[in-house]
Amino acid sequence: MTQDVWTLVAVIVIFLTLLGLMARGWRNRSRSQAGLYDTLPAVPAETGDVVLGPLTGVYIGSTVAGDWQARIARAPLGHRSAGTLTAFTGGLRLDLADATVWIPRADLVDVRRASALANKTVPGGGILVARWQVDGRDGATLIDSGFRADDKDSYPRWEALRGDAAPAAGPDTPRSTAPRTTSEEKK
Repeated sequence: MTQDVWTLVAVIVIFLTLLGLMARGWRNRSRSQAGLYDTLPAVPAETGDVVLGPLTGVYIGSTVAGDWQARIARAPLGHRSAGTLTAFTGGLRLDLADATVWIPRADLVDVRRASALANKTVPGGGILVARWQVDGRDGATLIDSGFRADDKDSYPRWEALRGDAAPAAGPDTPRSTAPRTTSEEKK
């Protein structure tokens, strides 16, 4: 065989090895997050009245609150997808390509803008982030779920949403380390 063929074979082997290592890392991350939540809340038969939306865009992903790079790998929160976000009196519904995620109002903490989430950065606070809590084997976990909407002019109305799980502001309230473009930057 010629030198070019050997070079091509070596490049293919290296590429497949790297691809396999990435898949292995994703599976390990999913396994390590098994205690974050057992199952996500199901969409109830009665969601309440529509408050905002539907808002079309791209679901960016979810992270453990407080660490904008600690991406959750477990389905259905682990993959970017086109989607629709709708706010109801009973909670938020995120319709994705392969799943529907329901965030009950009782579990919703707040909605805010961010410039970075799940290893994705955008200028000018272009990501709408819902902070919510979910119960799992490891106890309650705060999750930040990001959505990049097609219509960013509606963000202020979404930011006004507060859930029943909103904590009282105080020194013990965990704050995300994600870069922000809201009034939190000035605090």
